[in-house]
Amino acid sequence: MSFAEWIKQIDDLHTWDMSKGDLTTLEIRPGTDAFHYFYDPLENRLIKDFLLDDRPRVSLHCEVRLIDHGGKYSPRVRLWKRDRSKKATQLWETGEIPGSHIVKALVDTGDGHEHFLTLMAYLVELSGVTVGDRAVRVVDATDADIVSALRARSRADVVPMIESVLDSPLNGAEIAALSGRKSDLEEFETLLTDNAHFEREAADGSREAVWQRFFERATWIFGYGLNLVSHAAMDDGKLERITVGNNIFTGAGKRSDAIMRTRALISTLLFCEIKKHDTPLLSPGRPYREPDVYSPSAELVGGTAQLQKTVRKAYRLMINQVEKHTTPDGTPTGLDFSTTRPRQVLLVGSLDEFRTDAGVNAEKMESFELYRRAQAEVEIITFDELLERARFIVAG
Repeated sequence: MSFAEWIKQIDDLHTWDMSKGDLTTLEIRPGTDAFHYFYDPLENRLIKDFLLDDRPRVSLHCEVRLIDHGGKYSPRVRLWKRDRSKKATQLWETGEIPGSHIVKALVDTGDGHEHFLTLMAYLVELSGVTVGDRAVRVVDATDADIVSALRARSRADVVPMIESVLDSPLNGAEIAALSGRKSDLEEFETLLTDNAHFEREAADGSREAVWQRFFERATWIFGYGLNLVSHAAMDDGKLERITVGNNIFTGAGKRSDAIMRTRALISTLLFCEIKKHDTPLLSPGRPYREPDVYSPSAELVGGTAQLQKTVRKAYRLMINQVEKHTTPDGTPTGLDFSTTRPRQVLLVGSLDEFRTDAGVNAEKMESFELYRRAQAEVEIITFDELLERARFIVAG
């Protein structure tokens, strides 16, 4: 049923005045449509509409419909206003609602907010009505209004609301992730744009170590479910611990089980060579060949080679472990992994290197792009590109 069709049925008989009635007296009964509604046993009537605020010209209403899920009910909520001052000539546009007109504008609860919160609290606490399985949906509000309303509430109030929207519960780790990504994004941008802040962070170590620490804390920027392996940590045995010491083979009674576990581990690995945001992408000075052939910088070429060597080492370690634990007959297993590769990312420099006062140097940009595209297994990404990717994740 559309809202216009539903509103035709609304009259004083089906309206509950929040300023007068006692919600605890209501029951739940099926309606004549596919929904269930609250029922007033004292006056033998279905309640399809709750009056939140009543003024001479405009009244604020809240529609509540209940969907039956095997004895549990999930509510559907809609706010709307009735304008009694409109003339009869305007009734046609609104579905011929006698004596009223739907206000096509933002619905502000105004002085009815206390009654609205009382009604919402009643729905949340009512036995037999669940808001965790399905959402309590309040429509006709802008994103800004919703954010403003949430900020005024405690975390204990907000989390159930978010769970209702997502149709799933949130655990502590997810809540921490949601709240932490914005601060990670702000820190990322500050490190890129505020040289003084970056140098302070680098005071007790190398400049690459600044980014090392940041991305080990904010691995979500590279993607979900990934185990970040940066080359700077290889010397302390981290690679061996990740590729060998993850208990891949514990309980793997069959050779195929170990292979599947190893494939799963490989798919979660992200080998990332992290350079600096001001590392040059192209060799400085004159073009390699006049007038427009520019060569990649030594840092870019070296970082690519270093990353490839590290991944190859890890790959051999994992295959050796599978052969050691699962092939007593000496059958080779390398082919089992021929289509499985970990992600390889080289994070280096910034595209700002190609900007001039007159615009972007297209020849330099093209030289960099040609080198980047030629790397089949290594994803080369600049710091400013990664920042934009992080913004997209947070905004999405």
